[in-house]
Amino acid sequence: MTDDLSPPRRFRVGVRLPEWSTGFSFRIFAGLTDFQRQSAPFQLFFNQPSGGDLPATVIDESWDGDGLIVFRYTAEEGRAWKARGVAVVNLSAETPEGGPVFPRVTLDNGKVGAMAVEHLAALGLRDFCYIHESTRSYSESRWKGFESAVKTVGGRCHRIDIPVSSFPEDIRVRRIRETLRGPLSKLPRPCGIFTKDDIAAVWTITTLADLGIRCPEEMPVLGVDDDVVFCHTTQPPLSSISYPGRHIGFESAKLLHRLLASETRRGDGHLQIPPAGVVSRESTRHVILKDAVVTKALAVIRREVPRTNIQVAEVARLCGVSRELLRQRFQEQLGESPKDEIKRLRLRHLMEVLTTTDWTLEAIAENCGYSGAEEICRFIKRNTGKTTGEIRRGVE
Repeated sequence: MTDDLSPPRRFRVGVRLPEWSTGFSFRIFAGLTDFQRQSAPFQLFFNQPSGGDLPATVIDESWDGDGLIVFRYTAEEGRAWKARGVAVVNLSAETPEGGPVFPRVTLDNGKVGAMAVEHLAALGLRDFCYIHESTRSYSESRWKGFESAVKTVGGRCHRIDIPVSSFPEDIRVRRIRETLRGPLSKLPRPCGIFTKDDIAAVWTITTLADLGIRCPEEMPVLGVDDDVVFCHTTQPPLSSISYPGRHIGFESAKLLHRLLASETRRGDGHLQIPPAGVVSRESTRHVILKDAVVTKALAVIRREVPRTNIQVAEVARLCGVSRELLRQRFQEQLGESPKDEIKRLRLRHLMEVLTTTDWTLEAIAENCGYSGAEEICRFIKRNTGKTTGEIRRGVE
């Protein structure tokens, strides 16, 4: 009797992502291939434009493969896939009315909203505005996280709801800007603006320019997805919360593999992946507050924290005031001390470096103004209750 040496069956898996997401969703493929290399016998199919050199891959209700990873689908498609026993993983927070609900792997949109407030509050702001589209589930979740976080920091919360999807495509650009202009012009200044996604951030920044409102000095703007095209071509370049595409791709492949390996295709679970962090660019770099001393001090702190262990006395010296006056001004303007601000920004920067680079602790210490790896470990443990290893592994 001989062993069966035939290769394992390769599942035919289609991947469908919307055209408007290509500036950030390409990261999903890195996660899919990570899992594929580990254990998944997948043969991937997707529609990548090739100028006609390759045959088009059509993924619709007639898809006859084994599984699908899709970003949204119609009710008709969902019913057809379910009837044929196709395993489906949905990467969107949206599900079609009247259609089946498939297991989902998505960004944790509540945490996105909270992260936005943390970033904008660190600029010294006390007024915060969310650019919303209330008919979208993901936008509603981001709004709830945003609103809750604003209350936590004691800020004032504003919201502008733009019903983008209800505008006809041929006049959508004009209607968006017409609807936005009035509410945007009435916001207090300075005010931190968080938009539902990077596309909304682009038309928000454009409208601010039309109104003669300076970004970021009067209204810093933060988007979501870290779309490489929108973020780098917008003026000023756009700060954005990074879409964890590689993590989402890996987990969606892992979930699909489990579905394909089982007899059942049922399940409507929802795995939410935390955002990867804020990628800071010019759109949130410099805000002019009412107190010129605090504005200058914050600029000094933000410049020095990533590279030195700056102390309050040095900040005061660079601003030309005493430590006590600086402390009083911070308390009046921000409700906290300069020391609190330095510690918060040091922690935020260190967390970002730990989660977005593969630098050793020694390299981080050398580049970021710590005495050594031991100081980093103590600082992280004292302020988060976790080890640096747990931070890097994403342990909750």
